[in-house]
Amino acid sequence: MSTTPHAHERANTSVFARRPLATGVAVGVGSLLPHLFLTPQASLGFAAILIALIAGIYFGFAVMNGSSRDQMVEFNVAGLFAVTGLLGLLLWPVLVAIAYFAHAAWDFAHHNRSRLSLVRIPSWYVPWCVVIDVIVGIGLLVIWSRNGLI
Repeated sequence: MSTTPHAHERANTSVFARRPLATGVAVGVGSLLPHLFLTPQASLGFAAILIALIAGIYFGFAVMNGSSRDQMVEFNVAGLFAVTGLLGLLLWPVLVAIAYFAHAAWDFAHHNRSRLSLVRIPSWYVPWCVVIDVIVGIGLLVIWSRNGLI
C-alpha cells in the first residue's frame, strides 16, 4: 500500500501543509505587522492574548486526536502560557516574548513523540508553528526594544 497521497488528496491539502516553512514565515511576519502600528501597551496586550490562543491550539488537537490524559496535559500547558502572558502584561513584558520561544520548544517536544508521550498532531504543523513562534519572539524583542517597552 502506497503512503504517497493521490492527486485528489494533494489538491485538498492546505497551502500551510504543502509549504509549512514559506507560510510560517508569511504568518509570522504578518503577525508582527499590527505591532508596528499599536502603542507599546496595546502591542504587549495583543502579543499576550495571541500566545494564549496559539497554545490553546494544541488543546484542540488533543480534543480531536488525544486521550483524556493528552487533553489534560494540553489544557494545563495552554493555561501556563496564558498565565505567562498575563504575568508579562502585568510585571515583566519580556516574559511574553520568551513565551513565544518556549512555545517553539513545546512544538519541538511534539515532534519528538518517540521520546515523549504527547498528542499526535499533523507533521507539517510542527515546523510551521516553530517558524512563526521564533519570528514573532525575535520581532517582539526588536520592536519592543525600539519603542522602549523593554
